[in-house]
Amino acid sequence: MIKAVIFDIDGTILDSMPIWHDVSRLYLSRRGIEAPQELVDRVFTMTLSEGCRYIKEIYSIPESVEELEEGVMSEISGFYYNDAQFKPGAYELLTSLHWDGIPFSAATAGIRTTHEAALSRLGVLDMFSELLICTELGTSKREPAIYLRAAKFLGARPEETCVFEDALYAVKTAKSAGFHVIGVADEASAHERGEIISNSDAFIYDLSSAYNILKEF
Repeated sequence: MIKAVIFDIDGTILDSMPIWHDVSRLYLSRRGIEAPQELVDRVFTMTLSEGCRYIKEIYSIPESVEELEEGVMSEISGFYYNDAQFKPGAYELLTSLHWDGIPFSAATAGIRTTHEAALSRLGVLDMFSELLICTELGTSKREPAIYLRAAKFLGARPEETCVFEDALYAVKTAKSAGFHVIGVADEASAHERGEIISNSDAFIYDLSSAYNILKEF
């Protein structure tokens, strides 16, 4: 049995990737603009600033890029504060680990305030030993620093720790650093699923099956 667990949040324990994909459509619809699917898909691949600059240029929106960013982030924040829900089996897995005294942290590229709000509303925030945020640490999941720091905080070596991720690049990073990795199915990363499976120690569609897998590590 492993000694510690590190969870990604978006697309792994929270079913939250759709808001990131559809936020441009939601924001524009409030302005009376019907965004085509092609634009929504393209903006999804951009950073927040890039996406807002692109939308501003396409639709000649008078507000500044910074004002557009605030509007988009308001849409995203509202989702986390009010609507974000667990992926299947996530609550059961988190509570089982908590009851059995196995510590776990979160490592996310997301935003602390929104993620803490969602996890608090769902009743699990206090179960996490720590929430590590890439931007706060000046890093990304393309390098292992955030995982190594989380494992150290949890008092475990990488080979004693399991990382849950839904994105291929993060799976590869954690695996290359010596962690056990469980890939989690999410529609946003479905196009990478074959590679995620081949780079993970296990792959799951429902987190309720994960506890038995952890016992095998």
